[in-house]
Amino acid sequence: MRYTFDLPASFDPTEFLPGRLMLQADAARWLMSTILRKTANRDTDVWGLVRLDSRILRRVMGRESSAIIRALKCGAIESAPHCANVKTKGYRLQKRYLGDRCVRMPCVDPHLLARLDAERRRLDAQDTRSCWLPIHHALDAEQRALSIDAPAADAILAGLPAHTRLCQDVLVGDLRRRDFRFSVGSTGRVFNALTGLKRELREAVRLASEPMGSVDIACAQPGLLALEMTRGLPPNGPKGRATYKVHRSGAASAPAPCASPAPASAGLPPAPSPALDSFASLVLSGALYEVLAERTGLSRDLVKHRFLVDVLAKRGRYPSRVEDVFRREFPEVYRFVRRVNRRDHGELIRRLQGLESWLVVEQVAPLLVGRVPCITLHDAIYSGRSALDTVEEAFEEVFDAIGFRLTLKREAADPAQGQWPRGL
Repeated sequence: MRYTFDLPASFDPTEFLPGRLMLQADAARWLMSTILRKTANRDTDVWGLVRLDSRILRRVMGRESSAIIRALKCGAIESAPHCANVKTKGYRLQKRYLGDRCVRMPCVDPHLLARLDAERRRLDAQDTRSCWLPIHHALDAEQRALSIDAPAADAILAGLPAHTRLCQDVLVGDLRRRDFRFSVGSTGRVFNALTGLKRELREAVRLASEPMGSVDIACAQPGLLALEMTRGLPPNGPKGRATYKVHRSGAASAPAPCASPAPASAGLPPAPSPALDSFASLVLSGALYEVLAERTGLSRDLVKHRFLVDVLAKRGRYPSRVEDVFRREFPEVYRFVRRVNRRDHGELIRRLQGLESWLVVEQVAPLLVGRVPCITLHDAIYSGRSALDTVEEAFEEVFDAIGFRLTLKREAADPAQGQWPRGL
């Protein structure tokens, strides 16, 4: 198999490798390309770090893997140690490269090629697709209806902030070459050709030759937190649904009872209270971020980010205006979050991602496959603009089935201006 690296245009391994490692330039390129591709596809933790298993690094990069990494840490990459329950180190590219365009370079080192082939055979033997549900195979096929207007994408890329350009160029290049990658993460999250693609660039993407629109959950993470806290309590108990819909191929998928994953063992639901009722009311109406923004004096976008990092997955002890306001306004919810995360700050985030995947991928998407072209993107489903009513109806059907109704928002490119509106 021929291997090609995706690299920042200004990256030169000889800038970092000492003389004795000059023959390992392709191994350095492989590491840079791996970090870049995973970053572009949002296969990172909440701090933007790509987690890589040291055993795989040694198998692919060879005996000098540690020395190569140390050399690249002198200006090409940075790393972070493993954290609780995550035994792999985190890596990311230095900021100097983020404004570059992406270049592709073939691997020519025969020793590295042999190790890459061996690793590919090892992965193929594990058959990671064997754990896919029928809906995953269907969604993998659905994304092949995607295409991109290359001249429009180039113009949009040129106008993006410099720190986003490199990763976006990688994703645009994949769409141009029709290289449709698909994977399922440990929490059930699906990674596909749209994952990581910025809102501006989606203007240039077509699904089955039609401009796209989306239906997604407003205030998704807080809404899922409310669902996590109340599952099993009437009237939120899941109700049965017999099967998935029939796929376009004509083959019916496996039965999918509408039962969610087990609640987090560490977090018993708090007793009803005015503060808890206020939290539920705000998240189910999609207004929580606006309220936190008003009470902290911060922008909504910053509040949304800080809520994720400082409340749902806080690591360490540092001051946070968003956390202080949330703890004061919703003390029962804050204590629930801290109980779930008492041993691992990432536990609740993983639970919410699993719940999100169960809801969108396993429950809503099967109602659409075979009826309208659709692509999932975490808490959203993309389709052609003409099919958004159908997508919204599928969400509503699932909400009726689980007895828990979240607020939806719809977005579509403005046909007159060719721009996406700013959503909630």
